Parts: sequence; C-alpha cells; structure tokens
Amino acid sequence: MTRWAHVAAALAVLGAGCVGDTDGTPVPPDGPPVITGTSVKSPGSTFDVARPHIEPAADLLSAADPKLDGFTGWPLAFSARYHDRPGLSCGITLDRDGAVVRELPAVSTEDACVAVWDGLDGAGDFLSPGPVHLTATIEDSVGEPLAVAEAGIEVVRLGIERVQLRGVRAADRVPLLYREVDGVREGFYEVAATRFPWRMAPDGSEGARAVSLDHADGTPREAPAPWDDLASPPLDAASPDGVERDTYSLPTAWVAGALVEAVAALSADVAGIPGGGAPALFDVRVVAPEGTTLAEDGRFADGDLITATSTASPVSAVGRYDWALEWSFEARSAAGQWVPIPGAATTVHRLYGLVAQPVFDYSTVPHRAWVDVVDQVATWVAGMSRDPDEVAGSIVDGVYYDLGLRYDAESGASFYTDYPSGWTGAVFQLSWFQDRDFGSIINCSDAGSILSTYANMVGIDFRYHILTHGAASGFDLNYIQPIGFTRFSETPFTSGRGAFRYHAVVGPPDGRFFDATLALDGDGTPTAPPHRLLLAQGLDPTEYLRDLSSEWSGIVTSVDEKVRVR
Repeated sequence: MTRWAHVAAALAVLGAGCVGDTDGTPVPPDGPPVITGTSVKSPGSTFDVARPHIEPAADLLSAADPKLDGFTGWPLAFSARYHDRPGLSCGITLDRDGAVVRELPAVSTEDACVAVWDGLDGAGDFLSPGPVHLTATIEDSVGEPLAVAEAGIEVVRLGIERVQLRGVRAADRVPLLYREVDGVREGFYEVAATRFPWRMAPDGSEGARAVSLDHADGTPREAPAPWDDLASPPLDAASPDGVERDTYSLPTAWVAGALVEAVAALSADVAGIPGGGAPALFDVRVVAPEGTTLAEDGRFADGDLITATSTASPVSAVGRYDWALEWSFEARSAAGQWVPIPGAATTVHRLYGLVAQPVFDYSTVPHRAWVDVVDQVATWVAGMSRDPDEVAGSIVDGVYYDLGLRYDAESGASFYTDYPSGWTGAVFQLSWFQDRDFGSIINCSDAGSILSTYANMVGIDFRYHILTHGAASGFDLNYIQPIGFTRFSETPFTSGRGAFRYHAVVGPPDGRFFDATLALDGDGTPTAPPHRLLLAQGLDPTEYLRDLSSEWSGIVTSVDEKVRVR
C-alpha cells in the first residue's frame, strides 16, 4: 500500500477534519485549505491525547518561486508530537488536482516534520505556478498512518523586468556616450539620462512563448551582467538602430555623492503566459534591497512599479561601482507571519561617479561624458576622492605615467590637436587618439587636449592656455623630464635645441596650472642637478614658470578656452 493510499484511508476515517488556520480562524472557501492536524483513531475509540499529533507550522512558507536565483529549496515544515515512540517516521506528499506531484521523505524530530522541496515534479521539471496541496503523515514502522495534517501552498513566479535609475536630484544622472557602434568611427551612441539602463525581454527570434523572465522552453532567463565594451553598446542586427533593445545592462554616470532611486517593474511572466505566475492565494511582498528603502508597501503585483531609494550614495566618489540590488520576497503564512522566500532576483548596475556634470563650451554631441574616458578616469581615482583638485591630480598622474605616451623629440609636433585659427579654436581628435591612430607620440598641445578633455568629461572646468615669450620667438628650458622620458635634461629634442617656441598648459578659472607634458625639477634649483620630480597639479603660474624657464619673467599667457572635441 503506497503512502498516498494510507493517507487516503486516514482521511476517510477523519472525515472533513478541522478546516481553518492554525489559530482556528476559518479560511475562505477559495483560499488554501489547511487541516490543523489530528490523530488517526479507530471507529468507536476515544481520542487519545498521548498519541502522535501533527499540524502545519505557523511559519510554513506558503508561496515561493523555485526559479529564483539562489533558490536553495522550499522548506515544508509541520509541527509534530511523537511522544518518544520509537519507529515512527513522517513523510510529505504534494498533489495538484488530485494527482501526486512528489512524495518527499521528511526529517523528523521530537517536535517537527520537515522536508525540503526543490520545486520540481516527479519528472524533474519545474512545477508550473499554481496551488499545491500538502499532506504530512506520521506513520508507524509498518507504514500505517497515525496522524495526518494538510496545508495549501502556491508556486509563483517572481522577478524584475526592467529597472530605471534616477537621481533624487534630477541633475545627478549624467548622459553617457559610446564613441562607435559596431566599429563605425564616430558612430556616436548616447545613453540619455532618461533611458532605463537595465532590462530583460525576449529576443524576436525566440518564439511566441518567450517572456521577460523565461525562455520559450520555460527555463529561467539569465539576468544581464554589466556591459563591458567601453567603445560600443551591445549590438542586435534586428533592432532599428543596430543596438540591443531586449536584454542588457548599460552603465550610467552620476555626480558623486548622489542618492539613487531604482524604479523596478515587477513581473510574474511564465513561458507562454505573461503574468501567469502572479500570486493568487497568498500575499507576497518585495523586501527592500540592502542599503535601500522602499517608497511603496512592497506588495507584489505583476506589472507594478516599486521604488528602492539608496540610504547612502552608491557612488560616493569618482570611481567605478557595480551596484548589486538583491530583490528578495516574503510570503504571508496561513498564520499571518511574513516568511522569507528562498532566492532573489538580482540586478547589477555599473555606476560611474563624476565630480559634476561635464563642462564644455559646446552642447553638441560628442561633447558628452564618453564611456571609455570616464572608465579610465574612474580607474585612476578608484573611489578615493571627489574633490576636483585631487581628481585632476590623478588625471595628470594617469596621463603622464599610464597611457604609454612619449613626447615628440624630433620636432615637438602635434598629432591629435589642430589650431585652425592661430592658437584659438583648438580641435581635439579624441576618437583618433583613443584608437592611437597616429601612435603614442604627442606634444604639449596633445597633452593639454587629453588632460583638459578628460577633466571636462568628469565635471572639472579646465581650459587650455598658450605660453609664449612676449619679446622673442621662444624661451629656454630648465631641466625637465618630458612625458615618456626617464631622466631630466635641458632639452627634449634630439637636435639639442633647448627651447620651446610655445607651450600648452591647462587649468581651472582661478589661474592655476596643470600639466601632463613634462615634469619640472622641483628642488628649488631647476637649472642644475640634482633633481626632484614635480608634476604641475595646481601650481601657481609664477612658481610653474620659474621652474620651467630661466626666462620666466618674459613669458606671457594667452587663450582661455576649451578644446572642441571630435
């Protein structure tokens, strides 16, 4: 005789049983049935309180989604009294519409009967959403049922379909720009500050049964990881603009210190049945991801929006951050307790912290924060600061030491910067530079363009200046160490010429100088050894010029504008 046959026989003896919550509150007719538990007794006998007894535990998990990421099993818990009788065991049977789904051996203790269900049916497939009937049975050593209890549970589908990220202050999110699409130079693609950056949706080639949470065959869809290509967005040849529109996780940029709101669209999509996994018998609510608070009560409903606001900034400084939001859930038990549902829907968002909104003299594309530039600056600063001077100093260090650049020792010529009208209106070919189209040899104009443009993109107001001698065709040089060189010299040129015709530096409106072209000799005697390497990272102009040239008093500063980016 199978366990199910024993259970059926026992229920025939019990009759209707005692239907209601474990606290005695009746359950509505369309709600999940619960038998609080009883002992099996022979006809004509009296109830023996010493006999084994079983009933649903007060915290029996009423609803769960076995497809959730991190699902470790569904605990099916019943309270039991064994009264120290040896040879007794318990088991739990799951059925739907009278058909057995699974029979589970349970772990029995003196006061509990517990099984863990993996959410699969007897064939090893995910059980589809809907109500499930539980029967827990205490049996003796020969398989005779001594006590039986019943409960209702519900398989549901819970997930996140898309996430919009916005600042508590509207100006805190910064648009980002990819510099190419599918390798097309200057095929700029802007991720506007209003676009939602995270989404799960079926591709058009998947078939009609595919939905946001599941593939067409019912397997759960994998959540997208942050997109790592710094030059181009993800591609989809079938979309109108060639860019992926279905499942993606795009980076976003923020003013450092911003509080961020994540507005998530809830989904109960099941393959072939959009929204078909929504809870019907039990209440389910969303739990605020760690480090956030919910603006709503969290009650789960397919298609609803729910807003989680960070309690502290997830972009506290200039840097690159992967913000993982673990959207977990709870279900209300038949006894009214909120019980955690195993697993979670996790969305991961790449955030870049900037000093402020980008500052350019032009409003047209490509005058935006470029993804690859922002990522480079974020790597240099690495979350250590959001102070403009400190961040600018890190950019000087990075350009001087890390980009593999070297000063043009032949003629000091510019390779990526043009001056179409005297020294004004400088144009920087940033796309060419990022790809090193003309190699890694540069001059001061290029270094100034790189430094100022990188700074402008992360919100630091840098302008370029041209230094010339007011009464001569150039000025001589003290000991310097040009970018890419390993020692100090009075000339960077193979010809031995020890002078500059002009020199480009950059700086903020207060007049200080930043320079990544060369290091000065900062030991107080720049005309002779020994040498102390000093990078100009906010130097007073007079101090800078004294270290640069013995003709410092005749050097004049002209031009105060930003380069134009191409």
